[in-house]
Amino acid sequence: MKAPETRPTVRGLAALGAVGLVVVAAAVTGTPELTPLAVVIGVPLVISPWLAHRRARRTLAAMEIHAHAEPGAGEVGCEMNVKLSFTNRSTRSPTLPPLGLPPMGGQWHARGADRRYSPRHRLLAPSVPALTAMPNPSSGRTESCMIPVPTGRRGVLELSSQRCWTHDPLGLFGAPGPSTPVVVGVVHPAPVRPSQPIVGLPSEMAGAAAPRASSSGSGLGDLEGIRPYVAGDRLSLLHWPAKARYGTWFVRQFGAEGTIAVPIVVDDRVGVHRRAEFDRLVSAVLWTLDEALGSGRAVHLLTLTGRSYPLEPTERGHAEARLVLAELQPVGMPSSAWVPSIPIDAIVVTTQTGSERLTHRPVTSAIPGVADDPVLPVMNATQVVVI
Repeated sequence: MKAPETRPTVRGLAALGAVGLVVVAAAVTGTPELTPLAVVIGVPLVISPWLAHRRARRTLAAMEIHAHAEPGAGEVGCEMNVKLSFTNRSTRSPTLPPLGLPPMGGQWHARGADRRYSPRHRLLAPSVPALTAMPNPSSGRTESCMIPVPTGRRGVLELSSQRCWTHDPLGLFGAPGPSTPVVVGVVHPAPVRPSQPIVGLPSEMAGAAAPRASSSGSGLGDLEGIRPYVAGDRLSLLHWPAKARYGTWFVRQFGAEGTIAVPIVVDDRVGVHRRAEFDRLVSAVLWTLDEALGSGRAVHLLTLTGRSYPLEPTERGHAEARLVLAELQPVGMPSSAWVPSIPIDAIVVTTQTGSERLTHRPVTSAIPGVADDPVLPVMNATQVVVI
C-alpha cells in the first residue's frame, strides 16, 4: 500500500498565510500579544496533515471500489451512467472517514487520447466543497452511486482512474485515498435511413450467393480479418500482432465457403467532409449494416483509407458494427498515390463534399499518374450513395 501524499487545500494555504502575517506583524510592530493568536492558528496546521494522512491510510486499507457503465453501449443522447460501488472490508471499525470525488464531467476523453493535467492539481488537494460526497458503507457492506456519462457525441469514451480524497476535520489538508477503476462506455450513432435509396441492396441481401473457391487453401474460406477471441476458438487461429497492439487476444476470421459478404465502403478521408455531414454518414452506414446483418448476410465493411472489418450476421456482429462506427473518424490516406481496392459489387457511402472528390472509371482504364490529384478514383463500385 503506497503512502498517501498529503497536500494543503486552498483553505490550508490561506491559514498558512495568516500565520505568516501574524508572525511578521508581531515582529515589525513589537507586539508579543499576537503570539498566542499565531499559536492558535498554527496548532491545527501542524496536526491537520497527520490527521489527513491517517484517514487516507484507513480508507486505502479497507475500501474497495468497483465501477462499470450501465448500459455499456448506447445511442447518442441516451441515458448512460457509471455505477460506482464502494465496499467496506474493514472488520475493526464500523465506519470509515468520508470520501469525496472531484467532478468527472470534464474527465471523459476518447479512448487513446493524450491528456494533460494542470499543475495546480498536482500541488493542491481539492477543497471539500468542490468534491462530490461518496457513499460510506458500514463494515462488510456495499453502497453504490450513479454518475452520468456524457452522451452528446459518439465515441468510445474512457474515464481514467480518479482518486478519491479525504481531509482532516477542518479541511486544511487532504490526502488521496482509493482510486476508481478505468471505465469505458460506447456511444454509437443512432441508425438513420439514407435519404438516397440504395439500389440493389435488398436483392443482394435476399438473393442466393454465388459460390466461390477458397483462397486460404485450408478449407476455412477466404481470410476476411480478425475478431475477438471467444472460448472454443482454435489456438492455431490466434493473431499475435493484434495481441501486441491491443493487449487482448484476437483470432483470424475466415469467410464461410460458398458465401459472399456484402461489401460496403465508407468514405473516411480526412479533410473532405464537414463534421455534421460525416456524423450523418456514419448513422446511415449503421442503418445499412443493421439491414444487411438483420437479413442474415455477412458484411465486409471497408473504408477508402484501407481499413477492413468483417461482420457476421450475429449479435456479436451487430455489437462490433456499433463499436467500429462509434469511434470511426476521418484519417489521412496511406500515401498520396493510394488507390483503394474496392470489390466490383461494393456500395460506396459518402457525403456531398466527399462525392465531389470521387470519380468513376472502367476497370480497364489506366491509373492516373498525378500523385497530388485531390480526386480519388473509385474502381468497380456498383453505386455511390451520397448522404
